Amino acid sequence: MNTKEAIQAIDDLVFAKQGRWLEEPEKIVLRSAWLDLDYKDIAEKSLYDINLLQRRVAPKLWVLLTGILGNGEKVTKKRLRGIVEKQILVADNEPAKWNEATAGLPTLVGNLPDVSNFYGRASELAMLKELIAQERCVAIVGAAGIGKSALVAKLVQALRMGSYEFNSFIWKSVSYRPLLTDLVADLLRIFAYSENQELDLPESIQARTSKLFDYLRSRRCLVILDSAESLLQGDRNTNSNAYGKEYAEYGTFFNRVVEEQHQSCFLLTSREPFIDFNRLQKKGQPVRTVKLEGLGKEGLEIFRLHGLTNEDKWGDLVQTYRGNPLSLKMLAEKIQNFFAGSVKDFLKFKTVLMTDVFQESLDELFEEKGRLTILEKQIMFHLTEKLHQESANSIVLSEFLKEIKERQQGEVTTSEIFEAIESLYARSLIEQEKDDNKEVLLRLEPQVIKYICTYTLKSVQNVVYDFKSA
Repeated sequence: MNTKEAIQAIDDLVFAKQGRWLEEPEKIVLRSAWLDLDYKDIAEKSLYDINLLQRRVAPKLWVLLTGILGNGEKVTKKRLRGIVEKQILVADNEPAKWNEATAGLPTLVGNLPDVSNFYGRASELAMLKELIAQERCVAIVGAAGIGKSALVAKLVQALRMGSYEFNSFIWKSVSYRPLLTDLVADLLRIFAYSENQELDLPESIQARTSKLFDYLRSRRCLVILDSAESLLQGDRNTNSNAYGKEYAEYGTFFNRVVEEQHQSCFLLTSREPFIDFNRLQKKGQPVRTVKLEGLGKEGLEIFRLHGLTNEDKWGDLVQTYRGNPLSLKMLAEKIQNFFAGSVKDFLKFKTVLMTDVFQESLDELFEEKGRLTILEKQIMFHLTEKLHQESANSIVLSEFLKEIKERQQGEVTTSEIFEAIESLYARSLIEQEKDDNKEVLLRLEPQVIKYICTYTLKSVQNVVYDFKSA
C-alpha cells in the first residue's frame, strides 16, 4: 500500500466514523508519518507552518485516529504505519483490504469511478447519507463535469467502510439507454447470483418488476443508476411524457419505486431533472431531487495539485468556471502545458476554455432535436444577446419578461415563460440571484455564453452554406 492509498483509506474511515473528511494539513501530517519524515521536511514543501502542523494539527489527529484505528493502542507518528499495516490483509497479490472493515462488508456490484483526487463535498455527503436512509429514491442533478458520479462513488466507499445500513450496493451506468425490461433483468441476475439462486426470469415486464420488488423488500440495497438522463427520451416540444414512447414504462417503474413499501433506495445521477420526481415530492412521497453546485474554496486544491502560480488569481478562475471540477482540471492542465503554470500569463488572453464533455452536453441540449424546447432556446439566445449588448453580468428578471413577451407577440403566456426559465435553471443553464433591492436577476456562466455565441455563429454559417449550395 503506497502513501496515497493509505491516506485515502484512513480518510474514508474518518468520514465513516466522524462524518467529515480530513483537512489538507491533517493529510500532510499523515504523509510525514507514513514516509517517516520530520515535520520540518514536509512543511518546507507545503503552504503550512511547521508549528501549525506539529503543535496544533498532529496532537488532535493522533487522538482522533487512536479512537478509530487504535484498538486499545495509542496512535502516534512513529506507530501509525505499523498499526495500519497490522489491520491490512495482503493475499495472493489482491488489493490491500482492512481486516476489521471488510469483515461482513456489504457487497458491491459494478465499477466505481476513480475518486483518488476528490475535493471537499463534506456537507453534500452528509446530506446524501441522511437522504438515502429516509427516501426510496434520490436524484442528484447537475451540469456535466460537476462531480455527480464522483460524489456518489465517494459516498459508497464511505458507507461500505463504516456503515452496514445497506446489505449491498449496485452501481450501474445506464448511458447505453437500456429498455426497462433489460435493466430489470440485469438487476434480477445480480440479486440471484448474490444469493446463489438460479435465475428464474419471467417473460413479462410486470412479472419481472414484481420479482425485483420482492428482492428490494427482503434486503436493504442501494441501487445507483449513473447517467440516468439517458432514459429521458421524450420530445419536450410535442410530448408531455418525459421518457418518450419507447421508454414510457420507466415512468410507471419509478412511481412504484417511490410509492411501494420496500427497504431499498434508488440513487440516480442525471444532467436533467426528472419532472415526475418533483411532482411526487410535492405530494409528500419519499423521493428527493438534489441539485449539485460547483466547488468553493476546495477548487483551489486542483490548482495547487497542478503546481500553478499566482495564487491570488485562483479564486477568480474558480468563480469563472463555477467550481466545475472537470473544467478546473482541464484549465489547470492547459495553463501548465501552455503557460508553464502561470495563471497571470493565461489571463492576458482573456479567453474562456471548455471541456469536450461540457460542450457535448450542450450540443445534446441545443441541437435541432435536443432536450431544450424552442422557447427555452429563444430565451437563452435572447439573454445572451442582452448581456452582450449591455456588457452586463446580469439582467433584471421583470425587464427580461417584458422583452420576451413583446418578442413572442402573445404566442406564449407568462406562466409558460416562467416554466421555461425554471427548467433552464434546473438544467444549470441559467443562474439566479437577488440584488440589494431584492429584485431577481438572471445571468449566464461564461462557458455557456461562449458556447451560445459559437453555436449561433455556426448556425449562421450553415445557413449561408446551404443557401450557396442551393
